[in-house]
Amino acid sequence: MRRLPPGPHGLPPELVERNQRERLIAALAEVCAEEGYGSTSVTDVARRAGVSTASFYRQFKDKRECMLASFGDLFGRLLGEVERACAGETEPESKVKAGVHTAAALLAGDPPTARLLTIEIVAVGTEGVRLQHEAIEQLATRLREAHGSALSAAPALPSSEWVAVAATLALVAKRSAAGEGLDAAELEAVLQATSRR
Repeated sequence: MRRLPPGPHGLPPELVERNQRERLIAALAEVCAEEGYGSTSVTDVARRAGVSTASFYRQFKDKRECMLASFGDLFGRLLGEVERACAGETEPESKVKAGVHTAAALLAGDPPTARLLTIEIVAVGTEGVRLQHEAIEQLATRLREAHGSALSAAPALPSSEWVAVAATLALVAKRSAAGEGLDAAELEAVLQATSRR
């Protein structure tokens, strides 16, 4: 995320705040990927983002609130890209392939975000786990819709799409925790293999 020029620049305050928020979200993902959520401080995040700690606290109450907001923002971007990829196709199989390919490429291409979405968010506690499970369900729903599957209000067992998303995120977490690189082709293969039983 690009920093704004220092000093008076005549930019609207809302643009400055939005830019700072985006930089703080990116910085949190980067610092957590290096240090882990527990060892990351507000000062570390503000320094990485190139803003003051006062600017951090104008955006977020504390590190926890920043993490929850970061998860929502970063997952929202991922989901939006998956939806765009699916919308660009007409056949169910092509929709699924496009969505799977996009999700895998985005996760593999941005290791700090992948780690935040899979590992660091659970360090927040129950709220982080709840958000992650909701994210898995949202991605699984998109895959079911792309397949043209009927959506059940309360399935007795997780759908194959839910299993596919959960398995892929578990693999991302495993590779991230081991400090290994993420391979988009491997992630795509896991999503494809497990999304239809």
